[in-house]
Amino acid sequence: MGTLVISLKENNKYKYTYNNRKGNVIFTSNSYLSKAHCLSEINVIKRNFSIIKFIHYKTPSGKMFFKVNLNDHILGVSRKFTTPLLMEKGMNDLLKNFISSEVLDFTENVFDAFPEDVFSTNNIEAS
Repeated sequence: MGTLVISLKENNKYKYTYNNRKGNVIFTSNSYLSKAHCLSEINVIKRNFSIIKFIHYKTPSGKMFFKVNLNDHILGVSRKFTTPLLMEKGMNDLLKNFISSEVLDFTENVFDAFPEDVFSTNNIEAS
């Protein structure tokens, strides 16, 4: 089972990635201004998954990747694959698990929420 991970990038734009069960990124979306736009696009893809098209590309160095196309709109690109078999496996994983994948929101930095003195040695009681 794969996961869809929404994250906030350095340029204050949001992206989502589809990761396979091992945690490898297979697909990365375009940049968006809001997290709600990412969630909206994920829902649109899930509803219209039967008409998704994959456009194959090859880099000058010989690596392959694909772009995900829905109604002549590019939604994002895959990672670069070294062999056709690896690209086929990545596409099959996306086709098999995208609809049932869980959406994870990594846009908030939860570690900033902890007060600094929680982990200090002064707060530990001596036994």
